[in-house]
Amino acid sequence: MALISPVFIHGWAFSSKVFGRLEGIKIDLPAHGESREPYRDFNSLVNSLALSLPGKHDLVGWSMGGTIALLLALKFPSKVNRLFLVGTSPYFGDAWSEKNLRAFKLRIKKEGLSYFRKLAYPRDFEDKLEEDQAMKMLDDYVETDLRPWLSLLGKKTFIIHGERDRIVPFVEALKLYNFIKGSKLIVLPGGHFPAEDETGLLSTLLKVGKDL
Repeated sequence: MALISPVFIHGWAFSSKVFGRLEGIKIDLPAHGESREPYRDFNSLVNSLALSLPGKHDLVGWSMGGTIALLLALKFPSKVNRLFLVGTSPYFGDAWSEKNLRAFKLRIKKEGLSYFRKLAYPRDFEDKLEEDQAMKMLDDYVETDLRPWLSLLGKKTFIIHGERDRIVPFVEALKLYNFIKGSKLIVLPGGHFPAEDETGLLSTLLKVGKDL
């Protein structure tokens, strides 16, 4: 089964370039890549994204993009067919200790984005980022707790997670699986982006997207 008008939503500090050759609607989130939309808050972001989508879509969300995909499905279910959540946490603020989160933010400020991008993605990555707005978005991401709402989701959901993920620990995939009724969990041997490139990820999406 092919993906239905897929929408690809990237993770924090990246851009739609991570989905390079894949066919579909590839979103640049505010402050990322070619986007010129100012970032206000997650609620405004999801509202704007829903207005921009012409119909019903499969959503592929990576990392923070998975959280945004879930918010979109909860708030605008008519816009969403199925969910493919890659390296996603139901509540990233609970994935790391507060001390480690503070240390992580300080290290980004000290060493720059290349430090994080190397941890999160298997290849070299360069694209624009408006850092002040992006850091505000990161704060909002850390504080977004979807756990109370996930039982209401009602969408076919595939959870795809790398067993060596250093950004969103594998236990977060298990939590997500337990919260979302009828979801399917697919474990890959990779890291936070659990394929060598976007075509490898697409191959996995096409396989797991069949009615198993």
